[in-house]
Amino acid sequence: MKERQAIYRFSFVNTGFVVKTLVIGFLWYCCFGSYMKVKDLEPLKGFVPYEILGVASNAPISQVRKAYRKLSRTLHPDKNPDNPKAVNDFIQITKAYTIMTDESARENFAKYGNPDGPGNFQVGIALPATLQDKEQQIFILVVFFILLIFVVPGYFYSELFKETRDIGGVSTENRVIFYEMMDNHIVGKKIPGMLG
Repeated sequence: MKERQAIYRFSFVNTGFVVKTLVIGFLWYCCFGSYMKVKDLEPLKGFVPYEILGVASNAPISQVRKAYRKLSRTLHPDKNPDNPKAVNDFIQITKAYTIMTDESARENFAKYGNPDGPGNFQVGIALPATLQDKEQQIFILVVFFILLIFVVPGYFYSELFKETRDIGGVSTENRVIFYEMMDNHIVGKKIPGMLG
């Protein structure tokens, strides 16, 4: 009876370790699967007027007008009543034409990425000046990468599998099992199974 209890306890200790390892492996698999799904997503396409019109960024106004006329003939909503995207496409080429023909809007778009000029909305983060220094960006990113990818998960991993140790580095759970299995009438052929 004692042998069965001891074997059951011993197998339960190993099962707990296996379960914890499988859970951590599953979580890492989920993270990797999420990365694989997200990496193939197309980035949001920004509004770039010269690309919409199909001209160079420094194209003269005459060439911009010519490209706009050509596109407006083919993309006008009256010419494409069956296409639900025709209205949106026509609005895009009209906006691009307006930006490319106005010198100040064109200049603002080239400098700031916005035809209205620099935006008034600015976001700041309260960080020490040393963390915001451009010369130390790579070092800081590497440190944060190491902390977030290795140190934090490693700490929690070690806490999951932390066992209380007794004298000589033997687990207290294993010492209890060995104590119950050993007695004065132990048979020699049981010793290898116990040690295993």
